[in-house]
Amino acid sequence: MVSLPIKKRKKNHFFAQYPDFIHNPLASFSDDFKRLALERNWSYGSKTWKQKWVLCTKAEYQDLIGTDLTNFEKWQTICFKLDIRGVYSIRQAKKALSQVHINLIDLLETWDAYRGPKKFSSTRELAHYSVSTSKIYPREAAKVDPALRVLLKHLM
Repeated sequence: MVSLPIKKRKKNHFFAQYPDFIHNPLASFSDDFKRLALERNWSYGSKTWKQKWVLCTKAEYQDLIGTDLTNFEKWQTICFKLDIRGVYSIRQAKKALSQVHINLIDLLETWDAYRGPKKFSSTRELAHYSVSTSKIYPREAAKVDPALRVLLKHLM
């Protein structure tokens, strides 16, 4: 059996504001965030924790995907990561992506991996997974981004 090399993750620019925090390039950004939250005594679900989580997820998204989604290549890349083929315009990409049920945190965490995120058969199944794993992409972080608006599902 062939083992694939582990890809090391770049440091999310959110963590740069905490120079004493030691980034683990083999950990997911959400695991690094949990560790930072423990170090900083941010209680899970507190106002500070939520604000920092929004900033962290936005930073991860911007570092990996960017914010200029007027470029079709960005949309193609997202489709490719989700194993969606045969899209030839932004409109087709949006339509295809709107029908995919994936966890956005998982998408970011598998961005540089050799596999994509798990696809769910329904919004209900995705909601159950997202809540049970506490992997919920903050709605506030997605308001101005067209790709995120397409991918974000109303879970509750």
